[in-house]
Amino acid sequence: MRILKAETTWRGMPALALESTALRLVILPQLGAKIASIFDRRNHHEWLVGPGARPVRAVPYGAVFTEQDMSGWDEMFPTIKACRYPAPGAYLARELPDHGEIWALPWEHDAATPDSLDGTVQGRAMPYRFRRGIAFEDERTVILSYQVANTGVEPLVCLWASHPQFTVTPDTRLVLPPVVREIVNVRPGTRLGDAGRRFPWPDAPDADGALIRLDQVGPASNRDCRKFYTPPDVAVDWAALYQMDSGRWLRLEWDAQDIPYVGIWVDEGAVNPEPTLAIEISNGYHDSLETAWRNGRCLTVAPGAQAAWQVVLRIGDADDGAPAQG
Repeated sequence: MRILKAETTWRGMPALALESTALRLVILPQLGAKIASIFDRRNHHEWLVGPGARPVRAVPYGAVFTEQDMSGWDEMFPTIKACRYPAPGAYLARELPDHGEIWALPWEHDAATPDSLDGTVQGRAMPYRFRRGIAFEDERTVILSYQVANTGVEPLVCLWASHPQFTVTPDTRLVLPPVVREIVNVRPGTRLGDAGRRFPWPDAPDADGALIRLDQVGPASNRDCRKFYTPPDVAVDWAALYQMDSGRWLRLEWDAQDIPYVGIWVDEGAVNPEPTLAIEISNGYHDSLETAWRNGRCLTVAPGAQAAWQVVLRIGDADDGAPAQG
């Protein structure tokens, strides 16, 4: 297997590319190590939403996500929603910005690794070091290795969540394991009604009794959105997107003991001008660190200790079998 690592540019920003014969990833170190592109080279298909007409530029610390380029795959840590640090101690009530803080900070990447992308960033609100390594397992499989090290003298409570904004069409289906039989709405004010309501998967009745296909994304003209999680006590270890028309698919896999929670964000033109779906796997439940800590469902890292987890990304098509078997 031949892997090429190269310096490049993307929308005018310095970038790093890592590619095999089947798959190419582009990373923007100055923009929170955003994965700007996941490109299927065999089928000439881009899996991530681009910025469209929005400018791609450095993000000021504390920025609101929806006021930026809203493209690609960001890492959200130590929260998703803006909140105050919830645990007693020296960090209590510190402001944590929207989308977390590491998406808005420049990362350093190790130039000494010839066939992987190893990036690190230092926390600002609390003392920690966050690392993400990207390496190919085979031509169409990438391993993302994460690590957070508590460099302070107090326990660190936190959550990480992936935020890959995938481009979707009417032929795209979200595929979840058979163990998922229902979902939990966490965003009030949408067709799913109050936060906390549970709905059958994948067909859910709205307030008027009409069915919503939760595994599909409607057109941007709907001007609608929704956010739901799989039930927090149900162990889910993969999720996939499947293009019914072409047979192309993308699948994420992880260890449910390390990453116990799965959130799904669906945007039908509410904040992004094109239909978008984000598979937000996380070690916190749910979007606010305050809420996750109150639920007893967040990550705690002892002083001087580390926590680590991995995500496997695979792409395929009809010749590779179905995504549920991938």
